[in-house]
Amino acid sequence: MGIVFRQSIKTSLVIFTGAFLGTIIMFLSNHFIDKQSLGFARNLTNVALVLSQFCILGLNSTMVVFIHKYTDVRRKLLITFGILIPLLFALLATLPFHLLEPWVLRHFQPDDIPFMRRYYMLIPVFTGLLIMLVLLEQYLGTQMKVAVSSFMKEVVLRIVNIAIIILFAFGYVSLDFYIISTVLIYIIPIVIYLIIASRIDGFGFSFKFSAFSKPEYKELLHFSWYHFLLSASITLMGYLDTVAIPLYDHDGLKSVAVYMTAVFFISFMQMPSKAMMTPTITVLAQAIANNDNDKAKDVFVRSSINVLLATTFMAVMILCNIDNALVLMNKGYGQVGLIFLILFIGRYVDLATGLNDAVLSITNYYKFSFYVSLFMIVILFVLVKFLIPLYGVYGAAWSTTITLILFNICKYVFVWKKLDMQPFSMNTILVLIAGMVTLVAGYYFPNFLKGKGHMYIYTFVDAALRGGVIVVVYLLMLYWLKPSADLREYIASVRKNKRLF
Repeated sequence: MGIVFRQSIKTSLVIFTGAFLGTIIMFLSNHFIDKQSLGFARNLTNVALVLSQFCILGLNSTMVVFIHKYTDVRRKLLITFGILIPLLFALLATLPFHLLEPWVLRHFQPDDIPFMRRYYMLIPVFTGLLIMLVLLEQYLGTQMKVAVSSFMKEVVLRIVNIAIIILFAFGYVSLDFYIISTVLIYIIPIVIYLIIASRIDGFGFSFKFSAFSKPEYKELLHFSWYHFLLSASITLMGYLDTVAIPLYDHDGLKSVAVYMTAVFFISFMQMPSKAMMTPTITVLAQAIANNDNDKAKDVFVRSSINVLLATTFMAVMILCNIDNALVLMNKGYGQVGLIFLILFIGRYVDLATGLNDAVLSITNYYKFSFYVSLFMIVILFVLVKFLIPLYGVYGAAWSTTITLILFNICKYVFVWKKLDMQPFSMNTILVLIAGMVTLVAGYYFPNFLKGKGHMYIYTFVDAALRGGVIVVVYLLMLYWLKPSADLREYIASVRKNKRLF
C-alpha cells in the first residue's frame, strides 16, 4: 500500500492544481461566454464521454486487469486490441451518426437546434479523441504513471483552455475557434501519452493473432463484453441527467450551463478518489489474481478509509466556501448553490461506501454491477423524465442523488455478503468525527473582511483564511484520532526522510 499512497499523494497535488485552474476556467467562462454557448460546450463534452464509453467496448477494463498477466508478445497483442478496436468501431459509427442528425436534433429545444446543427459533427471527432485519451491514460495507470498522465489532463489542458477563453474574451478569436479548439486541444496529451508509453518496456503493437489460444480469446471476449455493458450502464447513470436537461428543460442548453457549474463544484469531492483509484485497482487486481484474499481485503479496507478521509476534507472545504464561490458567479447562476447541496448528498454516499465498483469489476461478480446498474438506469430515466419537466435542474439533481444512494446500497450489501469486504469500521467513525469538528470550525469562522474593499478581494482572502482554518483543524484531528494506517506510515516516512515522496 505504500507505493499506492505515495502515488495518490503525487496525483492529488496535480489534481488540486488542476482544480485551481478549473476554477479559473469556470470564472472566465461564466463571465465571458454566453449561457447557451457554454451549455453547448459542456453538453458536447458529456455526450462525447458517453459515446466514448460505448465505443471502448469494455476493453479499457480488460487491459487494466489482464496487462500484468501477460509478459510476452500477448501483452502487445492485448494493447493492440485494446486501442485499435475502439478506434475502428468509433470510425464505423460516424456514418450512421451523421445520418441520424435530423432525428437527433428534433429532440432539442427550438432555440438550440441551429446551434446544435452548426457543430453536430464535432461530436464523433471529440469521441475519438476521448477514446484514445482514456485508453492511454489507463494503460499508464497500470504502469504507475498516474501523476504524469494526470498532470497533462488536469494542468496542461486547462492552461491551454484558459488561454483560449482569454483570447475569446478579448475578441482575438471567434466563437467557432473557441468551441473547435476546446475539442482539438486533446491531441496534445494524446501525443505526450504515446511518447511516455513508447518508453515503457512491454508497450507496443502486435498482429500475431495466434499468440492467444481459443480459451484465452473466449475469456477476454467474455470479460470485455460484460465490462462493456457495465461501463456503458454506469456511464449512463453518471451523465443521463446532464444529457437529458437540454431535451426536457424548457431553457435547454442555458440550463446545462447552470447545472454543470454545480457539477463542477461536486467534482472537487471526487478528486481524491480519482487520484487513488487507478493505483489501488492495480494492486487490488494483482492480489485477487494471486488469490491473496487477505491482501485484497487489506487493500480494500485501507483504501476505502483513505478515500473517505480525503473526500471528507474536500467536502468540508467546499461546504464552508460555497458562499464565497457563489460570489464569483455571474448573474443568472443563482440556482447553483441549491443544486450543489442536492447533488452533494448522493455523491458523498457514493464515495463513502468505498471501492465496491473496483472490487466487483475485477472479480467474478462483475455481472452483478451490470444487472443492478441496468435496473438503476431505468429508475433514473423515469425520474429524469418525470422530474425535469416539473422542477427543471432541481429535478435532475434529485434524480441523480436518489439513484446514486440506491445503487450504492445495493453494491455495499452485495460485496459485504459475497466477498466479506466492507469499508466501514471504527476508523470510519473517527474520520466522520474529524470532519464534523472541522466543518463547525470552518463554517462558523467569522468573515472579518466582508464589505471591506473590492468584493473579489475580500472573498478570496476569506476563502484563504477559512481554508487555512479547515486544513489546520482537520490535520490536528487526524493526528489525534489516527484513523488511517497509511497516513501514519506516510507521516513517519516524511519525518525520517525529510521529504514528501
